Amino acid sequence: MRRTAAVLAGTAALSAVFIPQAVAAPAEIIAPNARAAAEVNFNGALERQKNVTASHRVSQGLYCVIVKPSANINLASALILANSGPITTSVSTTGKPTMACDNRRDAITVVTLKDGLPVSSDFTIAVL
Repeated sequence: MRRTAAVLAGTAALSAVFIPQAVAAPAEIIAPNARAAAEVNFNGALERQKNVTASHRVSQGLYCVIVKPSANINLASALILANSGPITTSVSTTGKPTMACDNRRDAITVVTLKDGLPVSSDFTIAVL
């Protein structure tokens, strides 16, 4: 009886540890002149956003940022500005559909590099 109670107590304690926690929605960016904007951390998580629904890291230094369809932005012809964290030497973007982002028309592909090699890094983007 004691052994069963100890096992049940341990199981209950472990299950409490693995209960999924609610994740807060990304904070909104106030950028009156940007049609869309995002702050993304090195692992692809969306930290703050304006008219962006999601982001994810595809691989080392390669990310997809998904813009809200309701924003009605033609990303292929939009001006997309990007800035990366201190560990990178360059960041580039394209609003045209890419295989990395499943050829989605609502996705911005972002590449972060250090000395010409992919490196995962925080970055910000703004769609004007």
